Amino acid sequence: MADSDEAVLAAEAARRLGVSVKALRHYEARGLLAPRRTGAGWRAYGAAEMARAGEIVALRALGLSLAEVARVLDGDPAALGPALEAHAAALEGRARALAETAAQVRALREALAQGQAPGRAAERAHLCRRLRQRPGAALQRGRMRLQRRAQRGRVAI
Repeated sequence: MADSDEAVLAAEAARRLGVSVKALRHYEARGLLAPRRTGAGWRAYGAAEMARAGEIVALRALGLSLAEVARVLDGDPAALGPALEAHAAALEGRARALAETAAQVRALREALAQGQAPGRAAERAHLCRRLRQRPGAALQRGRMRLQRRAQRGRVAI
């Protein structure tokens, strides 16, 4: 192969892409990649194959299935919209859950720093969580009440 189009073997391609050699073979089996072969029959990834593999890895990192990746790479960008929307919703849900857990941990730490027993602090965190989950005006009033009490130092949220 010419120096201008140097190819790398599967292990090096996988390392550069941050995936396993098995993943590259799977992409090939699914028809997403077609690496060249060396004289000894080993897979060799040139610049074009590496670019396509990079696109596959990037789309997989966005949460697309291999079927969706295939549609996008075959020129159907409309397949990308719904998949990205669903993935964004899932990520936002996980972010909300993580933020809530972090708030509960902060509340427990503050309660413990004030000398409150862990059981009592856990009850307060549970109550705060239930108030946040209750729909409607009662939730809003409860949140506002908790925030005012927290500002006055009467309760840790």
